[in-house]
Amino acid sequence: MMDSWSFAEEVKLTPINLPRAALQFARELAYPYLDVSAYMTQLRILAETAYYAAPAGQPPLVRAELLAKFLFQDQGFRGDTADYGNPRNSFLNDVLDRRIGIPISLSLLYLAIAERIGITAFGVGLPGHFIVGVQNDDQVAYFDPFHRGQRLTLADCAQLVRQTTGYDGAFQPEWLKPVTNEQILARMLNNLRLIYVGRNLWSQALAVLKLLRQIQPDVPQYERDMGLIYLRLGEIRQAAFLLE
Repeated sequence: MMDSWSFAEEVKLTPINLPRAALQFARELAYPYLDVSAYMTQLRILAETAYYAAPAGQPPLVRAELLAKFLFQDQGFRGDTADYGNPRNSFLNDVLDRRIGIPISLSLLYLAIAERIGITAFGVGLPGHFIVGVQNDDQVAYFDPFHRGQRLTLADCAQLVRQTTGYDGAFQPEWLKPVTNEQILARMLNNLRLIYVGRNLWSQALAVLKLLRQIQPDVPQYERDMGLIYLRLGEIRQAAFLLE
């Protein structure tokens, strides 16, 4: 059964099942008794309802807007503006239970439902704020799940980058390129790592880094950061092995 799989096994699949992998890391990091299959069933039921809200007979970009309205207005999923740094906003099971999240977890929800109802959507990793894109022939539409699924112009995307990062230079077109499922998972986990480090939760940060190494084994910074955390935890031998 898929519920008995580990995150490491999940991310070896091609393609990676994005929502299932997100649920797997939630189980390994915070919810050891999480029923992954039950939440995958929730997604399936949500998608079945979404199909009627964004029916197949409509043009793709119209369907994309209807799906955004369905999820972020009718179903009440919204961005957490009151407690943005709450780790629960990064766990898909909590997003489904609480109807609240951060840009990337709400975008993941949109992508998961879009795929199930035949809308071709992709993640867009703007600096500081994750959004989704939908392509139809030579047209691309961008949506912001954190702000009630608002449709974005390129100027809106540039403004989001300025607001979230303080960057005041020219907008870089490559920021709008689709990102892979591996990159989405890594960004979610890096968000969690930063939250845990900021709260001095070193064991939790270490657990996140171990998962990051499973999905991006060639990033040397993860090994270094693990070594520094082992130092903080007083595990000198492990630290020395990773930092030598």
